[in-house]
Amino acid sequence: MKQKFRSEIKLHPQWNRIYDVGHIYWTGALQDGRDRGKFDYFCPIGWKRYAFDVNDNFDEKFKGGLAPARCAALGKGIYASQSIIYTSHPRYAEVKQIESKDERNFFKNGKYVQFVLQCRILSKNITVVGPETLGVGGKIAIDTNVSNDVIEWVVKAQDKDLMDFSDPNATIVCTGLMIRVTDNHPGLLPESQWWYSGHICERKACCCLGIDLSELIKQRNDGVKCNFIYE
Repeated sequence: MKQKFRSEIKLHPQWNRIYDVGHIYWTGALQDGRDRGKFDYFCPIGWKRYAFDVNDNFDEKFKGGLAPARCAALGKGIYASQSIIYTSHPRYAEVKQIESKDERNFFKNGKYVQFVLQCRILSKNITVVGPETLGVGGKIAIDTNVSNDVIEWVVKAQDKDLMDFSDPNATIVCTGLMIRVTDNHPGLLPESQWWYSGHICERKACCCLGIDLSELIKQRNDGVKCNFIYE
């Protein structure tokens, strides 16, 4: 999935959230009375949500868009997933080491950060609900809430090179930016252990790992832990 952004983003701080025990937290499918079609919403533990201002005035919506996937394993379209555990794989969400002074000022004690777009999609615009495409197969459950066989979606791109979120006929609308900050590499988190049962590499054109793979595996074998940072 390729993301393109314009110069202006309007935020809606009232709907910013931290998802974890002691913050916003629930188990199983969220039961809040809202109609989410046939797909449930599960708690994105470890992530902080920065909400975009999405309202009925399309001229004031988040200015940006998504380009259709270049590697279309399940067919042409925009790729999405119900599982943030799946989309946090470095093929989809770059693992970036926090290095600059500005980054350190913003992310405080964090060492690594990842970003995932949170989107709203009408079920009728999902053309394919298919299996994971990272070679995990049945070796391990990627996300205990979502089967490996239905974890990757393809959304209609309407034959466009860029899906503009400001278009009232857009098949997908971005509602927030999910950010995960950790004190060590997120590949050491319990929910990331499935990475090692499928494809993972150091080629930036494929997996933006943010560390030498051999070093990450060494830390994993040595039992190095990773924690979420919410400051």
